[in-house]
Amino acid sequence: GNRITCRDWFQLSLKEGLTVFRDQEFSMDMAGSASARAVKRIDDVLRLRAMQFPEDAGPMAHPVRPDSYLEINNFYTATVYEKGAEVVRMMHTLVGREGFRRGMDLYFQRHDGQAVTCDDFAQAIADANPGSELTTRLDAFKRWYAQAGTPRVTAQGQYDPEGQRYTLTLAQHSEPSPGQPSKLPFVIPVLTGLLAAGGRVLAPERLLVLDEAQQSFVFEGVTAQPVPSLLRGFSAPVRLDDGLSDVERVILLAHDGDAFNRWEAGQRLMLARLLRAVNGHTDPVLDDALARALRSVLRDPALDPAFKALALVAPGEGYIAEQLAAADPQRIHAVREHWLALLAAQLHDDWVWAFEAHQVKDGYSPVITQAGPRALANLALQMLCLHAVRSGNPLWPGRAYQRFKDAANMTERLGALVALQDAHSPLADAALERFLLQAGGDALVLDKWFALQARASEPVPEVHGSGPGVTPGKVFARAKALLKHPEFSMRNPNRARSLLTTLCTMNPAAFHRSDAAGYVLWADKLLELDAINPHVAGRLARALDRWAALAEPYRSAAREAIVRVAAKPDLSNDVREIVTRALEGSPS
Repeated sequence: GNRITCRDWFQLSLKEGLTVFRDQEFSMDMAGSASARAVKRIDDVLRLRAMQFPEDAGPMAHPVRPDSYLEINNFYTATVYEKGAEVVRMMHTLVGREGFRRGMDLYFQRHDGQAVTCDDFAQAIADANPGSELTTRLDAFKRWYAQAGTPRVTAQGQYDPEGQRYTLTLAQHSEPSPGQPSKLPFVIPVLTGLLAAGGRVLAPERLLVLDEAQQSFVFEGVTAQPVPSLLRGFSAPVRLDDGLSDVERVILLAHDGDAFNRWEAGQRLMLARLLRAVNGHTDPVLDDALARALRSVLRDPALDPAFKALALVAPGEGYIAEQLAAADPQRIHAVREHWLALLAAQLHDDWVWAFEAHQVKDGYSPVITQAGPRALANLALQMLCLHAVRSGNPLWPGRAYQRFKDAANMTERLGALVALQDAHSPLADAALERFLLQAGGDALVLDKWFALQARASEPVPEVHGSGPGVTPGKVFARAKALLKHPEFSMRNPNRARSLLTTLCTMNPAAFHRSDAAGYVLWADKLLELDAINPHVAGRLARALDRWAALAEPYRSAAREAIVRVAAKPDLSNDVREIVTRALEGSPS
Protein backbone atom coordinates (compact mmCIF):
# COMPACT_ATOMS: atom_id res chain seq x y z
CA GLY A 1 0.00 0.00 0.00
CA ASN A 2 2.93 2.36 0.57
CA ARG A 3 5.26 1.16 -2.20
CA ILE A 4 2.48 0.90 -4.78
CA THR A 5 -0.75 2.73 -4.11
CA CYS A 6 -4.08 3.54 -5.72
CA ARG A 7 -4.43 5.94 -8.62
CA ASP A 8 -7.84 7.01 -7.27
CA TRP A 9 -10.42 5.99 -4.67
CA PHE A 10 -12.13 3.65 -7.11
CA GLN A 11 -9.05 1.41 -7.01
CA LEU A 12 -9.23 1.02 -3.20
CA SER A 13 -9.47 -2.78 -3.40
CA LEU A 14 -6.12 -2.80 -5.22
CA LYS A 15 -4.34 -2.58 -1.88
CA GLU A 16 -7.07 -3.45 0.62
CA GLY A 17 -8.14 -6.66 -1.12
CA LEU A 18 -4.50 -7.69 -1.49
CA THR A 19 -3.82 -6.89 2.17
CA VAL A 20 -6.74 -9.00 3.36
CA PHE A 21 -5.64 -11.89 1.12
CA ARG A 22 -2.05 -11.74 2.39
CA ASP A 23 -3.27 -11.65 6.00
CA GLN A 24 -5.44 -14.70 5.35
CA GLU A 25 -2.62 -16.63 3.71
CA PHE A 26 -0.13 -15.77 6.45
CA SER A 27 -2.54 -16.95 9.14
CA MET A 28 -3.20 -20.19 7.25
CA ASP A 29 0.53 -20.81 6.79
CA MET A 30 1.03 -20.44 10.55
CA ALA A 31 -1.64 -23.07 11.26
CA GLY A 32 0.16 -26.30 10.36
CA SER A 33 -2.20 -29.20 9.59
CA ALA A 34 -4.73 -29.16 6.76
CA SER A 35 -7.72 -29.03 9.09
CA ALA A 36 -6.09 -26.26 11.15
CA ARG A 37 -5.45 -24.29 7.95
CA ALA A 38 -9.10 -24.77 7.03
CA VAL A 39 -10.15 -23.07 10.28
CA LYS A 40 -8.92 -19.73 8.99
CA ARG A 41 -10.53 -20.28 5.59
CA ILE A 42 -13.83 -21.19 7.24
CA ASP A 43 -13.68 -18.08 9.43
CA ASP A 44 -13.11 -15.91 6.35
CA VAL A 45 -15.93 -17.52 4.39
CA LEU A 46 -18.31 -17.17 7.34
CA ARG A 47 -17.50 -13.45 7.42
CA LEU A 48 -17.96 -13.20 3.65
CA ARG A 49 -21.35 -14.91 3.78
CA ALA A 50 -22.52 -12.93 6.80
CA MET A 51 -21.47 -9.50 5.52
CA GLN A 52 -20.62 -9.44 1.84
CA PHE A 53 -23.19 -11.82 0.33
CA PRO A 54 -26.10 -9.84 1.84
CA GLU A 55 -24.45 -6.62 0.67
CA ASP A 56 -24.23 -8.06 -2.86
CA ALA A 57 -27.93 -8.97 -2.71
CA GLY A 58 -29.13 -5.65 -1.30
CA PRO A 59 -29.55 -2.01 -2.28
CA MET A 60 -25.93 -1.14 -1.48
CA ALA A 61 -24.53 -3.72 -3.94
CA HIS A 62 -21.56 -2.40 -5.88
CA PRO A 63 -18.61 -3.85 -7.82
CA VAL A 64 -15.25 -4.52 -6.20
CA ARG A 65 -14.12 -1.46 -8.17
CA PRO A 66 -17.09 0.93 -7.79
CA ASP A 67 -17.66 3.56 -10.46
CA SER A 68 -19.30 6.21 -8.24
CA TYR A 69 -19.91 7.21 -4.64
CA LEU A 70 -21.85 9.81 -2.70
CA GLU A 71 -20.01 9.56 0.61
CA ILE A 72 -16.45 8.22 0.78
CA ASN A 73 -17.05 6.80 4.28
CA ASN A 74 -19.49 4.33 2.72
CA PHE A 75 -16.72 3.14 0.41
CA TYR A 76 -15.06 0.96 3.04
CA THR A 77 -17.24 -2.10 2.53
CA ALA A 78 -17.07 -5.88 2.74
CA THR A 79 -17.17 -5.92 -1.05
CA VAL A 80 -14.02 -3.80 -1.39
CA TYR A 81 -12.18 -5.70 1.33
CA GLU A 82 -13.43 -9.28 1.63
CA LYS A 83 -14.66 -9.83 -1.91
CA GLY A 84 -11.60 -7.97 -3.16
CA ALA A 85 -9.48 -10.55 -1.35
CA GLU A 86 -11.46 -13.34 -3.02
CA VAL A 87 -10.67 -11.86 -6.45
CA VAL A 88 -6.97 -11.94 -5.60
CA ARG A 89 -7.37 -15.51 -4.31
CA MET A 90 -8.95 -16.58 -7.61
CA MET A 91 -5.93 -15.20 -9.47
CA HIS A 92 -3.73 -17.20 -7.09
CA THR A 93 -5.76 -20.33 -7.87
CA LEU A 94 -5.67 -19.80 -11.63
CA VAL A 95 -1.90 -19.31 -11.87
CA GLY A 96 -0.76 -21.41 -8.87
CA ARG A 97 1.32 -20.48 -5.85
CA GLU A 98 4.62 -20.09 -7.71
CA GLY A 99 2.93 -18.29 -10.58
CA PHE A 100 1.40 -15.81 -8.17
CA ARG A 101 4.83 -15.21 -6.64
CA ARG A 102 6.18 -14.44 -10.12
CA GLY A 103 3.28 -12.10 -10.73
CA MET A 104 3.88 -10.20 -7.51
CA ASP A 105 7.56 -9.83 -8.37
CA LEU A 106 6.68 -8.43 -11.80
CA TYR A 107 4.10 -6.10 -10.25
CA PHE A 108 6.75 -4.53 -8.01
CA GLN A 109 9.31 -4.35 -10.81
CA ARG A 110 6.88 -2.46 -13.02
CA HIS A 111 5.13 -0.20 -10.54
CA ASP A 112 7.30 0.37 -7.44
CA GLY A 113 6.68 3.96 -6.30
CA GLN A 114 3.67 4.45 -8.58
CA ALA A 115 -0.07 4.98 -8.18
CA VAL A 116 -1.82 2.37 -10.32
CA THR A 117 -5.11 0.55 -10.99
CA CYS A 118 -6.64 -2.87 -10.39
CA ASP A 119 -6.11 -3.53 -14.10
CA ASP A 120 -2.36 -2.98 -13.68
CA PHE A 121 -2.25 -5.56 -10.91
CA ALA A 122 -4.19 -8.17 -12.87
CA GLN A 123 -2.06 -7.54 -15.95
CA ALA A 124 1.16 -8.14 -14.04
CA ILE A 125 -0.11 -11.45 -12.61
CA ALA A 126 -1.21 -12.53 -16.10
CA ASP A 127 1.95 -11.40 -17.93
CA ALA A 128 4.15 -13.33 -15.50
CA ASN A 129 2.23 -16.50 -16.38
CA PRO A 130 1.81 -16.71 -20.17
CA GLY A 131 -0.62 -19.41 -21.26
CA SER A 132 -2.16 -19.75 -17.80
CA GLU A 133 -5.89 -20.10 -17.14
CA LEU A 134 -5.88 -16.44 -16.06
CA THR A 135 -3.91 -15.03 -18.97
CA THR A 136 -6.10 -16.61 -21.64
CA ARG A 137 -9.23 -15.21 -19.97
CA LEU A 138 -7.95 -11.95 -18.52
CA ASP A 139 -10.53 -9.60 -20.04
CA ALA A 140 -13.39 -11.83 -18.91
CA PHE A 141 -11.81 -12.33 -15.48
CA LYS A 142 -11.77 -8.57 -14.88
CA ARG A 143 -15.57 -8.64 -14.82
CA TRP A 144 -15.09 -9.47 -11.15
CA TYR A 145 -13.94 -5.87 -10.75
CA ALA A 146 -16.78 -4.35 -12.79
CA GLN A 147 -19.89 -6.45 -12.05
CA ALA A 148 -21.65 -6.58 -8.69
CA GLY A 149 -23.56 -9.52 -7.29
CA THR A 150 -22.85 -13.08 -6.21
CA PRO A 151 -23.10 -15.62 -9.04
CA ARG A 152 -25.09 -18.77 -8.41
CA VAL A 153 -23.48 -21.96 -9.74
CA THR A 154 -25.50 -25.14 -10.22
CA ALA A 155 -23.99 -28.59 -10.75
CA GLN A 156 -25.34 -31.78 -12.27
CA GLY A 157 -23.37 -34.99 -12.77
CA GLN A 158 -23.90 -38.03 -14.99
CA TYR A 159 -21.94 -41.26 -14.65
CA ASP A 160 -21.40 -43.82 -17.44
CA PRO A 161 -20.27 -47.04 -15.70
CA GLU A 162 -19.51 -48.88 -18.95
CA GLY A 163 -17.30 -46.12 -20.30
CA GLN A 164 -16.03 -45.25 -16.79
CA ARG A 165 -16.76 -41.64 -17.65
CA TYR A 166 -18.22 -38.95 -15.43
CA THR A 167 -19.65 -35.76 -16.95
CA LEU A 168 -20.10 -32.76 -14.70
CA THR A 169 -22.21 -29.90 -16.04
CA LEU A 170 -21.84 -26.51 -14.36
CA ALA A 171 -24.01 -23.47 -15.03
CA GLN A 172 -23.86 -19.92 -13.68
CA HIS A 173 -26.43 -17.18 -13.27
CA SER A 174 -26.26 -13.69 -11.75
CA GLU A 175 -29.25 -11.72 -10.54
CA PRO A 176 -29.68 -8.04 -11.46
CA SER A 177 -28.22 -5.50 -9.05
CA PRO A 178 -28.52 -1.68 -8.84
CA GLY A 179 -27.50 -0.21 -12.20
CA GLN A 180 -26.69 -3.64 -13.67
CA PRO A 181 -29.85 -5.35 -14.97
CA SER A 182 -27.88 -8.02 -16.86
CA LYS A 183 -24.38 -9.44 -16.56
CA LEU A 184 -21.88 -11.35 -18.63
CA PRO A 185 -20.53 -14.69 -17.34
CA PHE A 186 -17.82 -14.54 -14.71
CA VAL A 187 -14.61 -16.58 -14.77
CA ILE A 188 -15.15 -19.02 -11.91
CA PRO A 189 -12.39 -21.44 -10.80
CA VAL A 190 -13.97 -24.59 -9.36
CA LEU A 191 -11.51 -26.91 -7.63
CA THR A 192 -13.03 -30.40 -7.84
CA GLY A 193 -12.35 -33.88 -6.50
CA LEU A 194 -14.20 -37.17 -6.95
CA LEU A 195 -14.74 -39.68 -4.13
CA ALA A 196 -16.21 -43.17 -4.00
CA ALA A 197 -18.83 -44.05 -1.40
CA GLY A 198 -16.22 -45.33 1.04
CA GLY A 199 -14.01 -42.28 0.63
CA ARG A 200 -11.58 -43.65 -1.98
CA VAL A 201 -10.22 -40.99 -4.32
CA LEU A 202 -11.46 -41.68 -7.86
CA ALA A 203 -9.64 -38.87 -9.67
CA PRO A 204 -6.92 -36.35 -8.83
CA GLU A 205 -8.09 -32.92 -7.79
CA ARG A 206 -8.78 -30.88 -10.91
CA LEU A 207 -9.23 -27.18 -11.56
CA LEU A 208 -12.33 -26.56 -13.68
CA VAL A 209 -12.77 -23.07 -15.10
CA LEU A 210 -16.36 -22.06 -15.72
CA ASP A 211 -16.38 -19.01 -18.01
CA GLU A 212 -19.60 -19.51 -19.94
CA ALA A 213 -23.25 -19.68 -18.93
CA GLN A 214 -23.02 -23.48 -19.02
CA GLN A 215 -20.18 -25.95 -19.58
CA SER A 216 -19.60 -29.68 -19.27
CA PHE A 217 -16.39 -31.27 -18.02
CA VAL A 218 -15.51 -34.95 -18.57
CA PHE A 219 -13.53 -37.17 -16.20
CA GLU A 220 -12.17 -40.39 -17.74
CA GLY A 221 -11.23 -43.60 -15.96
CA VAL A 222 -13.70 -43.17 -13.12
CA THR A 223 -14.18 -46.72 -11.79
CA ALA A 224 -17.19 -46.19 -9.50
CA GLN A 225 -20.17 -43.90 -9.06
CA PRO A 226 -18.51 -40.68 -7.83
CA VAL A 227 -19.49 -38.16 -5.23
CA PRO A 228 -18.20 -34.80 -6.46
CA SER A 229 -16.41 -32.51 -4.02
CA LEU A 230 -16.99 -29.12 -5.60
CA LEU A 231 -15.54 -25.66 -4.98
CA ARG A 232 -12.83 -27.03 -2.68
CA GLY A 233 -11.35 -24.45 -0.37
CA PHE A 234 -14.19 -22.18 -1.49
CA SER A 235 -12.26 -21.47 -4.69
CA ALA A 236 -14.68 -18.73 -5.82
CA PRO A 237 -17.11 -16.37 -4.00
CA VAL A 238 -20.30 -17.93 -5.37
CA ARG A 239 -23.47 -19.59 -4.12
CA LEU A 240 -23.29 -23.27 -5.03
CA ASP A 241 -26.24 -25.58 -5.62
CA ASP A 242 -24.36 -28.88 -5.68
CA GLY A 243 -27.40 -31.11 -6.26
CA LEU A 244 -26.11 -33.72 -3.79
CA SER A 245 -28.26 -35.97 -1.63
CA ASP A 246 -27.96 -36.24 2.14
CA VAL A 247 -26.24 -39.61 1.71
CA GLU A 248 -23.61 -38.07 -0.55
CA ARG A 249 -23.05 -35.18 1.82
CA VAL A 250 -22.54 -37.58 4.72
CA ILE A 251 -19.82 -39.26 2.63
CA LEU A 252 -18.11 -35.91 2.11
CA LEU A 253 -18.45 -35.04 5.80
CA ALA A 254 -16.79 -38.32 6.73
CA HIS A 255 -14.13 -38.67 4.05
CA ASP A 256 -13.43 -35.57 1.96
CA GLY A 257 -9.71 -34.84 1.73
CA ASP A 258 -10.49 -31.13 1.56
CA ALA A 259 -11.16 -30.00 5.12
CA PHE A 260 -13.17 -26.98 4.05
CA ASN A 261 -15.57 -29.18 2.11
CA ARG A 262 -15.93 -31.54 5.08
CA TRP A 263 -17.12 -28.54 7.06
CA GLU A 264 -19.31 -27.37 4.19
CA ALA A 265 -20.97 -30.78 3.89
CA GLY A 266 -21.91 -30.67 7.56
CA GLN A 267 -23.23 -27.13 7.20
CA ARG A 268 -25.41 -28.12 4.25
CA LEU A 269 -26.75 -31.15 6.10
CA MET A 270 -27.73 -29.03 9.08
CA LEU A 271 -29.04 -26.18 6.92
CA ALA A 272 -31.37 -28.52 5.03
CA ARG A 273 -32.97 -29.70 8.27
CA LEU A 274 -33.25 -26.17 9.65
CA LEU A 275 -34.88 -24.86 6.47
CA ARG A 276 -37.25 -27.82 6.40
CA ALA A 277 -38.42 -26.95 9.91
CA VAL A 278 -38.68 -23.21 9.20
CA ASN A 279 -40.66 -23.72 6.01
CA GLY A 280 -42.80 -26.52 7.40
CA HIS A 281 -43.49 -24.78 10.74
CA THR A 282 -42.32 -27.88 12.55
CA ASP A 283 -39.58 -28.65 15.03
CA PRO A 284 -36.24 -29.66 13.49
CA VAL A 285 -35.19 -33.30 13.57
CA LEU A 286 -31.64 -34.47 14.30
CA ASP A 287 -31.79 -37.93 12.78
CA ASP A 288 -29.48 -40.76 13.84
CA ALA A 289 -27.48 -40.72 10.60
CA LEU A 290 -26.50 -37.07 10.97
CA ALA A 291 -25.91 -37.43 14.71
CA ARG A 292 -23.49 -40.30 14.02
CA ALA A 293 -21.72 -38.28 11.33
CA LEU A 294 -21.29 -35.25 13.60
CA ARG A 295 -20.15 -37.49 16.44
CA SER A 296 -17.53 -39.07 14.19
CA VAL A 297 -16.16 -35.62 13.37
CA LEU A 298 -16.08 -34.64 17.03
CA ARG A 299 -14.24 -37.84 17.98
CA ASP A 300 -11.85 -37.94 14.98
CA PRO A 301 -8.29 -37.79 16.43
CA ALA A 302 -6.85 -36.61 13.10
CA LEU A 303 -8.85 -33.38 13.04
CA ASP A 304 -7.74 -30.16 14.70
CA PRO A 305 -9.91 -29.24 17.73
CA ALA A 306 -10.56 -25.76 16.31
CA PHE A 307 -11.91 -27.37 13.14
CA LYS A 308 -14.23 -29.57 15.19
CA ALA A 309 -15.49 -26.51 17.06
CA LEU A 310 -16.52 -24.94 13.74
CA ALA A 311 -17.87 -28.15 12.20
CA LEU A 312 -20.34 -28.74 15.05
CA VAL A 313 -21.78 -25.19 15.02
CA ALA A 314 -25.05 -24.82 13.10
CA PRO A 315 -25.41 -22.20 10.35
CA GLY A 316 -26.16 -18.76 11.75
CA GLU A 317 -29.58 -17.15 11.75
CA GLY A 318 -28.56 -14.50 9.24
CA TYR A 319 -27.31 -17.11 6.79
CA ILE A 320 -30.51 -19.13 7.18
CA ALA A 321 -32.52 -15.97 6.47
CA GLU A 322 -30.55 -15.36 3.27
CA GLN A 323 -31.84 -18.67 1.89
CA LEU A 324 -35.47 -17.55 2.21
CA ALA A 325 -37.57 -15.27 0.00
CA ALA A 326 -39.36 -13.87 3.06
CA ALA A 327 -37.57 -14.40 6.38
CA ASP A 328 -39.31 -14.55 9.74
CA PRO A 329 -36.45 -13.87 12.20
CA GLN A 330 -38.39 -15.11 15.23
CA ARG A 331 -39.26 -18.40 13.56
CA ILE A 332 -35.67 -18.89 12.41
CA HIS A 333 -34.39 -18.20 15.92
CA ALA A 334 -36.80 -20.64 17.54
CA VAL A 335 -35.87 -23.40 15.09
CA ARG A 336 -32.13 -22.88 15.52
CA GLU A 337 -32.40 -22.80 19.32
CA HIS A 338 -34.39 -26.03 19.20
CA TRP A 339 -31.65 -27.54 17.01
CA LEU A 340 -28.96 -26.57 19.51
CA ALA A 341 -30.96 -28.21 22.28
CA LEU A 342 -31.19 -31.41 20.24
CA LEU A 343 -27.46 -31.35 19.51
CA ALA A 344 -26.71 -30.76 23.18
CA ALA A 345 -28.91 -33.66 24.29
CA GLN A 346 -28.09 -36.29 21.67
CA LEU A 347 -24.32 -35.78 21.87
CA HIS A 348 -24.26 -35.17 25.61
CA ASP A 349 -21.68 -37.81 26.49
CA ASP A 350 -19.51 -36.66 23.58
CA TRP A 351 -19.61 -33.08 24.84
CA VAL A 352 -18.52 -34.27 28.28
CA TRP A 353 -15.59 -36.07 26.66
CA ALA A 354 -14.74 -33.03 24.51
CA PHE A 355 -14.69 -30.71 27.51
CA GLU A 356 -12.63 -32.99 29.73
CA ALA A 357 -10.17 -34.01 27.00
CA HIS A 358 -9.39 -30.49 25.81
CA GLN A 359 -8.37 -28.69 28.97
CA VAL A 360 -5.21 -26.63 28.45
CA LYS A 361 -3.06 -27.32 31.49
CA ASP A 362 0.02 -25.36 30.43
CA GLY A 363 0.36 -21.65 31.14
CA TYR A 364 -1.51 -19.45 28.70
CA SER A 365 0.12 -18.82 25.34
CA PRO A 366 -1.57 -17.41 22.19
CA VAL A 367 -0.51 -20.35 20.02
CA ILE A 368 -2.57 -22.58 17.76
CA THR A 369 -1.86 -25.71 19.79
CA GLN A 370 -3.66 -24.08 22.72
CA ALA A 371 -6.28 -22.05 20.82
CA GLY A 372 -7.89 -25.11 19.24
CA PRO A 373 -8.48 -27.03 22.49
CA ARG A 374 -9.80 -23.86 24.18
CA ALA A 375 -12.27 -23.31 21.33
CA LEU A 376 -13.60 -26.87 21.48
CA ALA A 377 -13.79 -26.88 25.29
CA ASN A 378 -15.76 -23.62 25.18
CA LEU A 379 -18.23 -25.04 22.66
CA ALA A 380 -18.64 -28.22 24.71
CA LEU A 381 -19.28 -26.18 27.85
CA GLN A 382 -21.95 -24.16 26.05
CA MET A 383 -23.71 -27.35 24.98
CA LEU A 384 -23.45 -28.91 28.43
CA CYS A 385 -24.83 -25.80 30.14
CA LEU A 386 -27.71 -25.59 27.68
CA HIS A 387 -28.71 -29.19 28.32
CA ALA A 388 -28.22 -28.89 32.08
CA VAL A 389 -30.38 -25.77 32.46
CA ARG A 390 -33.16 -27.34 30.37
CA SER A 391 -33.08 -30.50 32.48
CA GLY A 392 -32.74 -28.70 35.82
CA ASN A 393 -29.27 -30.05 36.57
CA PRO A 394 -27.05 -27.46 38.34
CA LEU A 395 -23.78 -29.35 37.75
CA TRP A 396 -22.56 -27.83 34.52
CA PRO A 397 -23.67 -24.24 35.15
CA GLY A 398 -21.84 -24.51 38.46
CA ARG A 399 -18.71 -25.75 36.71
CA ALA A 400 -19.01 -22.98 34.13
CA TYR A 401 -19.26 -20.34 36.85
CA GLN A 402 -16.22 -21.78 38.60
CA ARG A 403 -14.32 -21.80 35.31
CA PHE A 404 -15.34 -18.19 34.79
CA LYS A 405 -13.93 -17.22 38.19
CA ASP A 406 -10.73 -19.27 37.86
CA ALA A 407 -9.91 -18.51 34.22
CA ALA A 408 -6.38 -17.25 33.65
CA ASN A 409 -7.16 -15.87 30.19
CA MET A 410 -9.95 -13.94 28.49
CA THR A 411 -10.83 -16.76 26.05
CA GLU A 412 -11.83 -19.18 28.80
CA ARG A 413 -13.50 -16.47 30.87
CA LEU A 414 -15.62 -15.34 27.93
CA GLY A 415 -16.39 -18.91 26.93
CA ALA A 416 -17.77 -19.69 30.38
CA LEU A 417 -19.75 -16.45 30.47
CA VAL A 418 -21.30 -17.09 27.06
CA ALA A 419 -22.17 -20.64 28.15
CA LEU A 420 -24.07 -19.31 31.17
CA GLN A 421 -25.66 -16.45 29.28
CA ASP A 422 -26.93 -18.38 26.25
CA ALA A 423 -28.23 -21.22 28.44
CA HIS A 424 -30.11 -18.56 30.47
CA SER A 425 -28.63 -19.81 33.70
CA PRO A 426 -29.48 -17.77 36.82
CA LEU A 427 -25.71 -17.57 37.38
CA ALA A 428 -25.25 -15.44 34.23
CA ASP A 429 -26.15 -12.16 35.94
CA ALA A 430 -23.64 -12.74 38.73
CA ALA A 431 -20.96 -13.52 36.16
CA LEU A 432 -21.75 -10.36 34.19
CA GLU A 433 -21.47 -8.23 37.33
CA ARG A 434 -18.19 -9.88 38.25
CA PHE A 435 -16.88 -9.32 34.70
CA LEU A 436 -17.74 -5.62 34.95
CA LEU A 437 -15.86 -5.30 38.24
CA GLN A 438 -12.86 -7.16 36.85
CA ALA A 439 -12.79 -4.83 33.83
CA GLY A 440 -11.54 -2.08 36.11
CA GLY A 441 -12.59 0.58 33.63
CA ASP A 442 -10.51 -0.86 30.76
CA ALA A 443 -12.16 0.53 27.63
CA LEU A 444 -11.68 -2.54 25.43
CA VAL A 445 -12.95 -4.92 28.08
CA LEU A 446 -15.97 -2.70 28.70
CA ASP A 447 -16.73 -2.72 24.97
CA LYS A 448 -16.66 -6.51 25.14
CA TRP A 449 -19.02 -6.47 28.12
CA PHE A 450 -21.59 -4.37 26.28
CA ALA A 451 -21.26 -6.44 23.09
CA LEU A 452 -21.69 -9.72 24.99
CA GLN A 453 -25.06 -8.63 26.28
CA ALA A 454 -26.16 -7.19 22.95
CA ARG A 455 -25.36 -10.49 21.18
CA ALA A 456 -26.89 -12.80 23.77
CA SER A 457 -29.46 -15.30 22.57
CA GLU A 458 -33.07 -14.33 23.25
CA PRO A 459 -34.77 -17.09 25.28
CA VAL A 460 -37.36 -19.29 23.60
CA PRO A 461 -39.71 -20.64 26.33
CA GLU A 462 -40.61 -23.83 24.47
CA VAL A 463 -36.89 -24.59 24.16
CA HIS A 464 -35.38 -23.19 27.35
CA GLY A 465 -38.27 -23.91 29.72
CA SER A 466 -39.80 -21.48 32.19
CA GLY A 467 -36.99 -20.91 34.66
CA PRO A 468 -36.12 -17.56 36.29
CA GLY A 469 -33.81 -16.54 33.42
CA VAL A 470 -36.34 -17.27 30.67
CA THR A 471 -38.23 -14.07 29.87
CA PRO A 472 -39.08 -13.43 26.20
CA GLY A 473 -37.50 -10.24 24.99
CA LYS A 474 -35.13 -9.94 27.93
CA VAL A 475 -32.01 -9.43 25.77
CA PHE A 476 -33.58 -6.50 23.91
CA ALA A 477 -34.84 -5.02 27.20
CA ARG A 478 -31.37 -5.35 28.76
CA ALA A 479 -29.67 -3.77 25.74
CA LYS A 480 -32.12 -0.86 25.85
CA ALA A 481 -31.47 -0.40 29.57
CA LEU A 482 -27.70 -0.42 28.96
CA LEU A 483 -28.08 2.79 26.94
CA LYS A 484 -28.47 4.49 30.32
CA HIS A 485 -25.52 2.72 31.95
CA PRO A 486 -22.89 5.10 33.39
CA GLU A 487 -20.21 3.50 31.20
CA PHE A 488 -22.18 4.01 27.98
CA SER A 489 -21.95 7.13 25.84
CA MET A 490 -23.19 7.76 22.32
CA ARG A 491 -20.18 10.02 21.90
CA ASN A 492 -17.84 7.07 22.32
CA PRO A 493 -17.84 5.43 18.85
CA ASN A 494 -16.53 2.06 20.04
CA ARG A 495 -19.13 1.94 22.80
CA ALA A 496 -21.93 2.81 20.36
CA ARG A 497 -20.74 0.09 18.00
CA SER A 498 -20.39 -2.49 20.76
CA LEU A 499 -23.97 -2.05 21.95
CA LEU A 500 -26.13 -0.63 19.17
CA THR A 501 -24.46 -1.98 16.04
CA THR A 502 -24.04 -5.38 17.65
CA LEU A 503 -27.70 -5.54 18.69
CA CYS A 504 -29.05 -4.39 15.32
CA THR A 505 -26.73 -6.28 12.97
CA MET A 506 -25.68 -9.41 14.89
CA ASN A 507 -28.76 -10.38 16.90
CA PRO A 508 -31.69 -10.88 14.52
CA ALA A 509 -34.10 -12.29 17.10
CA ALA A 510 -33.55 -9.44 19.56
CA PHE A 511 -33.69 -6.73 16.87
CA HIS A 512 -36.46 -7.94 14.55
CA ARG A 513 -39.40 -7.90 16.95
CA SER A 514 -43.04 -8.33 15.95
CA ASP A 515 -43.93 -5.23 17.98
CA ALA A 516 -41.40 -3.16 15.93
CA ALA A 517 -39.67 -1.94 19.11
CA GLY A 518 -36.27 -2.82 17.61
CA TYR A 519 -36.91 -0.69 14.54
CA VAL A 520 -38.15 2.22 16.65
CA LEU A 521 -34.98 2.04 18.75
CA TRP A 522 -32.85 1.81 15.58
CA ALA A 523 -34.45 4.94 14.06
CA ASP A 524 -34.26 6.94 17.30
CA LYS A 525 -30.62 6.15 17.97
CA LEU A 526 -29.58 6.42 14.32
CA LEU A 527 -30.89 9.99 14.15
CA GLU A 528 -29.20 10.81 17.45
CA LEU A 529 -25.92 9.27 16.37
CA ASP A 530 -25.99 10.93 12.95
CA ALA A 531 -25.74 14.33 14.62
CA ILE A 532 -22.70 13.17 16.60
CA ASN A 533 -20.75 10.80 14.36
CA PRO A 534 -22.08 10.30 10.79
CA HIS A 535 -19.50 7.61 10.01
CA VAL A 536 -20.61 5.35 12.86
CA ALA A 537 -24.23 6.19 12.06
CA GLY A 538 -23.67 5.00 8.51
CA ARG A 539 -22.58 1.61 9.82
CA LEU A 540 -25.67 1.38 12.02
CA ALA A 541 -27.89 2.38 9.09
CA ARG A 542 -26.81 -0.76 7.21
CA ALA A 543 -28.76 -2.92 9.69
CA LEU A 544 -31.88 -2.64 7.53
CA ASP A 545 -30.30 -3.03 4.10
CA ARG A 546 -32.24 -6.26 3.56
CA TRP A 547 -35.59 -5.12 4.99
CA ALA A 548 -37.45 -6.00 1.78
CA ALA A 549 -36.52 -9.69 2.25
CA LEU A 550 -38.32 -9.85 5.61
CA ALA A 551 -41.72 -11.44 6.07
CA GLU A 552 -44.64 -9.43 7.41
CA PRO A 553 -45.15 -7.76 9.83
CA TYR A 554 -41.42 -7.05 9.98
CA ARG A 555 -41.15 -5.74 6.42
CA SER A 556 -43.72 -2.97 6.76
CA ALA A 557 -42.49 -1.94 10.19
CA ALA A 558 -38.88 -1.81 9.00
CA ARG A 559 -39.83 0.27 5.98
CA GLU A 560 -41.71 2.70 8.21
CA ALA A 561 -38.59 3.17 10.34
CA ILE A 562 -36.42 3.80 7.26
CA VAL A 563 -38.92 6.32 5.89
CA ARG A 564 -38.87 8.15 9.23
CA VAL A 565 -35.10 8.42 9.12
CA ALA A 566 -35.09 9.49 5.46
CA ALA A 567 -37.58 12.27 6.20
CA LYS A 568 -35.07 14.17 8.33
CA PRO A 569 -33.91 17.07 6.13
CA ASP A 570 -30.40 17.48 7.54
CA LEU A 571 -29.16 13.89 7.43
CA SER A 572 -25.48 13.35 6.78
CA ASN A 573 -24.47 12.02 3.36
CA ASP A 574 -23.32 8.84 5.12
CA VAL A 575 -26.85 7.97 6.23
CA ARG A 576 -28.72 9.69 3.41
CA GLU A 577 -27.06 7.51 0.77
CA ILE A 578 -27.87 4.29 2.62
CA VAL A 579 -31.51 4.93 3.49
CA THR A 580 -32.26 6.42 0.07
CA ARG A 581 -30.86 3.41 -1.73
CA ALA A 582 -32.67 1.09 0.68
CA LEU A 583 -36.01 2.64 -0.33
CA GLU A 584 -35.34 2.93 -4.07
CA GLY A 585 -37.04 0.27 -6.12
CA SER A 586 -38.37 -1.57 -3.07
CA PRO A 587 -41.93 -2.68 -2.31
CA SER A 588 -44.12 0.24 -1.20
